[in-house]
Amino acid sequence: MSSRRIRLAPSGTSFEAAEGEAVLNAALRQGVSLRYGCRHGNCSSCKYLVTDGEVDFGKASPYSLSEREREDGWALLCCARALSDLEIQVPEDHAARLLQVIRPADFSATVAANDPVSRALYRLRLRFDRPIEFYPGQFLEVEVPGQADEWRSYSMASSPSRGDEIELVIQRIPDGLFSGRLEMLEVGSRLRVRGPYGTSYLREGREPILLVAGGSGIAPMLSMLEFAAERRDPRPIIFYYGARTAADLPMQDRIASFEGRGASVRYRPALSEPTPACMWEGPVGMIAQVIQRDLPDASPFDAYICGPPPMCDSVSLILAAKGLQDGRAFLDRFYSAVER
Repeated sequence: MSSRRIRLAPSGTSFEAAEGEAVLNAALRQGVSLRYGCRHGNCSSCKYLVTDGEVDFGKASPYSLSEREREDGWALLCCARALSDLEIQVPEDHAARLLQVIRPADFSATVAANDPVSRALYRLRLRFDRPIEFYPGQFLEVEVPGQADEWRSYSMASSPSRGDEIELVIQRIPDGLFSGRLEMLEVGSRLRVRGPYGTSYLREGREPILLVAGGSGIAPMLSMLEFAAERRDPRPIIFYYGARTAADLPMQDRIASFEGRGASVRYRPALSEPTPACMWEGPVGMIAQVIQRDLPDASPFDAYICGPPPMCDSVSLILAAKGLQDGRAFLDRFYSAVER
């Protein structure tokens, strides 16, 4: 099989991409660090300028990569396939504070537990055939049983210190090819998984940490909190989580336990549609509105924002207006497969 030479400028880093292989996959396979997000052409995180050579743009969303941008040479590397040798502009970004790439691999896993933790969320515990290495905040991909080469992305909700048995928190989508069948996924079932992926993992540093999540976006936050507690990380952490009602707040006891286990966590759940049965005395409103009222100054923080794209975008804009410094917002937008 023929391959194409990919050169990154101005660093001069180069690697080979196999025929038909996405440029991003080739880079990760060979330990080359690039900025990326969803891996499915939706979020535009991996948009780079191709200055020499030709690409097949693949299934990049027209909302993330316009026709004009394609004409100007921009490509989403998660979708783009090299049709010739390429040169790609990758300016050095010191603010990203990227760690060394953990090269993704294929694994087999066994379902060890599968339990609902709220009205729409399930906790899936997987036991691996061999430990998986990952950074807190990363995700993996699970192949849909009986659907060859259909993969779904889910963030790890456990600490990297337990790579032999990990947890996922998955939102059940009624028509979802994988999540819609969660109730029927039995303990002992075998799954193919691959990873890790993602660059919205917990950074090193001294800055206080701001976590903001909604829905299954709680998963990477739990991984970060577990890791912080294990290391007795001294950085103060504020964790905002948005839900509709009290019945939609998952794993409250586990979150409350972090304070006594070595992490300095201030937890701020908020409900957008509390009912009388909730007996709710905490913040009310969309999580972006709560942060708007609650947080006077975002400038000291590293911010990790995870969940539905509209929530991520609203929160990041509010934090920027409150002084969050450039390069210190790490967004992980969760796109459902129905949108792809």
